[in-house]
Amino acid sequence: MNFRYIAIIIAIVCILVFVFEIFFAEFVFSNFSLISGQVFHKPWTVITYMFLHSGLEHLFYNMFALVLFGSILEKVIGSKKFFLVFFIAGIFSAIGSILFYDSTVGASGAIFGILGVLGILRPRLMVWVLGIPVPMIIALGIWTLLDLIGFFIPDQIAHAGHLFGLIFGIAYGMKIRNQYKAKTNTKEVVLEEKEIDDWENKWIKLKLIKTHFQPFFQ
Repeated sequence: MNFRYIAIIIAIVCILVFVFEIFFAEFVFSNFSLISGQVFHKPWTVITYMFLHSGLEHLFYNMFALVLFGSILEKVIGSKKFFLVFFIAGIFSAIGSILFYDSTVGASGAIFGILGVLGILRPRLMVWVLGIPVPMIIALGIWTLLDLIGFFIPDQIAHAGHLFGLIFGIAYGMKIRNQYKAKTNTKEVVLEEKEIDDWENKWIKLKLIKTHFQPFFQ
């Protein structure tokens, strides 16, 4: 798989910000997380919250999805449009989060926007969901259903933010899909289980850091 640079750069920035969080957590979260009651006084937080993460596991899974699916989408639509999709989906996600939660951090909403666009442009792309290989368009339906269920079962996940980001991604994908139709003579991309496992093994090394940095989040 050929990875494009914008998705990787964003992931690197998020990792560097996470390291900064470890040493200056109070300063970072109070000034750059999305706090609904302060958003008009700190408008920059509708952007900066995307680069913050509440823990190593949160960071790991978001960056895994960003680099994997983001690189595929970036290859399809180009780096400039990918960059816009990420940030605009993140802003839409921020709107949903402001409406339903007191505070939010993480790139999840922006990533769901990426998934939404990719699901429309490459609906037959095979991905593994809950251990089952399904087309991307079906995966979108499953993820949407899970977030709808989660929306009515309060937890620590900003399900509304996911849904708002996803709605933008689907809408934008519908708008541009005629420009980026998959060529009929091109073999459809399939994410095999082994490929995902190999990629995850590379990223799993990040989780080893958790042992050293966990005390900072307790």
